[in-house]
Amino acid sequence: MATLPQQNSYRCDQCGTPEIVAVPVLYQQGTRTFSGRFNHGVSQSYSAQAAAPPRARGYIRPILVWGFFVILFSISSFFDLSALLARPTMPATEIEIAAIFLSLWLASVGGLAWSLRRIYRYNHDIYPKLHWDWAHTYMCRRCGKSNLIPS
Repeated sequence: MATLPQQNSYRCDQCGTPEIVAVPVLYQQGTRTFSGRFNHGVSQSYSAQAAAPPRARGYIRPILVWGFFVILFSISSFFDLSALLARPTMPATEIEIAAIFLSLWLASVGGLAWSLRRIYRYNHDIYPKLHWDWAHTYMCRRCGKSNLIPS
């Protein structure tokens, strides 16, 4: 029994051709991995690079940047406060310096928390919608126009 080829019900809005392909398929077809004895990697066509999926944001960069300042100012604040507790009769300038380092430590902890919260909200609120849109986007092979086709 012979099977009939399925008709594609979608057509390009710009040129009218039925030659459209899902963006994830275009990405998969244009991405090649290679490995040899001394090297390995990934090569991609230009169309696969254009059809790349959105990426979730990572937590490493803000932890490294803000974490450095948190550690730096916490060590400085610890030594200033321990000196303040050892000698309660310190000059006002040393007390002000201790207060400045303590406030810088609080600001860096707040900056770290704010950055991590922004990344968390992006990864849990915005990224899933971007990935869903990417998975439901089709591109015309003739003219290159891409459309989101809702399910």
